[in-house]
Amino acid sequence: MDNFENNIDNLWKSFLDGDDKSFSVLYNQQSKKLLEYGYKLCHDHELVHDSLQEVFIDLFLKRDKKTLTVENLKSYLFICFRNSIIKKIANGRKFEKLSIRKEKIDVKFNTEYSYQTNLINEEISKEISQQLSKAINALPSKQKEIIYLKFEQGMEYAEIADIMKISVESVRKLMYRTLLALRKTLDTKLFHALILIFSKKS
Repeated sequence: MDNFENNIDNLWKSFLDGDDKSFSVLYNQQSKKLLEYGYKLCHDHELVHDSLQEVFIDLFLKRDKKTLTVENLKSYLFICFRNSIIKKIANGRKFEKLSIRKEKIDVKFNTEYSYQTNLINEEISKEISQQLSKAINALPSKQKEIIYLKFEQGMEYAEIADIMKISVESVRKLMYRTLLALRKTLDTKLFHALILIFSKKS
């Protein structure tokens, strides 16, 4: 794949100009990341795949209607994808006659980090990696999600705020509480190792 196809902004501009091939490349390029994120939000893989298709179909249709105004495509896709999953979960619960409002849905971010993941990498020993993984896996759902978006996906606080539907200040506070929780769990050596990993991912 050449540099053009690696550049999401170039692909996006080309797609808006009417190049359908760029749309296919965008889909292939972004779908894996979105599905990985979606599986952590919901164990129903069929629902997650339906949401992915819905997001890209909507993207295609909006282009033809000239109604697309997107400043940051990556965060836009994550926002739409997350919203679609939450909506489908809410609709499913309504179908089951449970009284629940969409904004009250508490999506659990399910993931298990291990020394084999991109976040906990091979630059440190397996033993230390396993201890770090255990500490991260013990975090509450939202704290694991913010670690994933910040350090796995390389997103800025403003992007994370849009995706999680909270303020930038709330994102900063959540990150602070997350790091504080890890600091209390890990000894100094392990915490420094984790900060070193995070700094390389930022």
